[in-house]
Amino acid sequence: MNQESLNILKQKITDRAQSLLSTAAFSNWFNEQSTSNGDIVVINNSFIYRKPLIKTSKNQQYLCVKVNNQRANPAEVFVTTPGDFNSDFKMLSVKKSDLPLLEPLDEGVKREMKYLGQLVFVLIGELEDIPASVTVNHSVVKELKYDPTAKNDTVIDKPESSKKVIVVRQLIDPESAWNAVKAQLEQELDNNLSSLEAAFAVAFEKLQDEARLRLCLPEPNTSRTNTTFIDRLRESVSEQRSLYETALEQYASSSSADDVHLRDAMRIAYNFSDDAIKVLRLLVSVTDLKGVLLWCTIKEHFDVAEAFRNLPWTKSRKKPSLESYKEIIGGARNRAFHNLLAFDRTIEADLQA
Repeated sequence: MNQESLNILKQKITDRAQSLLSTAAFSNWFNEQSTSNGDIVVINNSFIYRKPLIKTSKNQQYLCVKVNNQRANPAEVFVTTPGDFNSDFKMLSVKKSDLPLLEPLDEGVKREMKYLGQLVFVLIGELEDIPASVTVNHSVVKELKYDPTAKNDTVIDKPESSKKVIVVRQLIDPESAWNAVKAQLEQELDNNLSSLEAAFAVAFEKLQDEARLRLCLPEPNTSRTNTTFIDRLRESVSEQRSLYETALEQYASSSSADDVHLRDAMRIAYNFSDDAIKVLRLLVSVTDLKGVLLWCTIKEHFDVAEAFRNLPWTKSRKKPSLESYKEIIGGARNRAFHNLLAFDRTIEADLQA
């Protein structure tokens, strides 16, 4: 690793630590501490309660700064191994005889980069759609083909046979794909499309199972693209957030007593919570294994924990839990959709009489 790259990475980590130490949450905590010059403020490397969803162990290395003139000095960041603790921050007194060693940040980064490996590059690997096809069990249509480059869903004739090929450009919505091509097939089948529709549905499910995305790891000095694995995740999250916002706006502006928009918002939130937890599990697990990635995103990890803590119906200052988040969203969704059995608490009966 050359010096220029080291400096860029070190500055990135220092900036994220400074941003975290500038939050109101840190200031409130720090103001409650009794401090002396030389004390050490350790920043936790995991802000959420991990069990039972996250299987990896916390990284043993923590970022820390020294106290200078009754203030945490974010200009110089160190790496240390103070042992496990649960609070967001921990104050280590300079008067203690067993203070952990402080490693300069650049030394910690150099060591981490030696063992970075290839795993983390999966996150910024470029995703490529791979065309796929399956057979269709029908006398008129021979094949269902997925072609991400196609301009639209269509039906084409197979030159070497009398049968046709249905080409689709997406694998999410079989109904819209069928509606796009059925008009092209009506004359061929004299409007009797029921058997082909059933065969198409079966083939579409098979195509969903067969289709693959190819992930290509980046080469050194390759240019940045917008089709990486992490970009796809971010794009999907942004899209769902937009849909959720729209559903809430429609619910708030509706004069009708019908709560269809509220149900829609709850459905999106419920599905979002499941997938969001999958993403968080992935990112937390990777940063457990690769400390330098955690250091570069330490403020963002803290922001997620703060967002969980500030859910309007919890306002808990305890360490936020992924499992609790899922239960909160699930509970809200169940109340909105109504449980099948209309009991919301345990039933007790006195059978002694």
